[in-house]
Amino acid sequence: MPMNLARDQIIVERRYVAVFATISDASLAALAAALPESLRDPFARSVGLRRGAYDETASLATSIHTGMVARKAIIDAGVLLSEPCTEFFVDTLGDTSDDPSFEDLQAVIPAAIDKFGLDAVRLMAVQYSAALGGFRRLVTEDERFKIPSSEASAPARATVAEQQAKRAARRERRQKQR
Repeated sequence: MPMNLARDQIIVERRYVAVFATISDASLAALAAALPESLRDPFARSVGLRRGAYDETASLATSIHTGMVARKAIIDAGVLLSEPCTEFFVDTLGDTSDDPSFEDLQAVIPAAIDKFGLDAVRLMAVQYSAALGGFRRLVTEDERFKIPSSEASAPARATVAEQQAKRAARRERRQKQR
């Protein structure tokens, strides 16, 4: 069954929006602060963090949220924040890491949660949930990884609706000017 990459990207982005809405500011800041040096700059560029943002823990999560939305970098943020966890899964799963089964994932999850925290593992699960069967089962069958209901992502939808209304108003003004 061929995958529709654009459709899968939309699904993954919506899932990230829903999951990010449930991650506390403290956890989000901790995930960013725990990134290895090699990922800190790419993450900061992706979400538009200014120099010194990692040192300002009180405002780090707010800066990340703002940057993810403003730069449309929700997928990039989710991938980068969960990259150390992903590497752990790849190393631990070895040959089965290309398409791990639900059971393979369940065997590694406890150690990953201990090492990286539940939120990092949840973000990693979202990344692969549209493409790999084991992860699809994980986000539908394991309560810890289920994608929150659409109500959790309602603020993002409102933002999209607001943007569409602004665009329509702009088009209308242009039409009147002509």
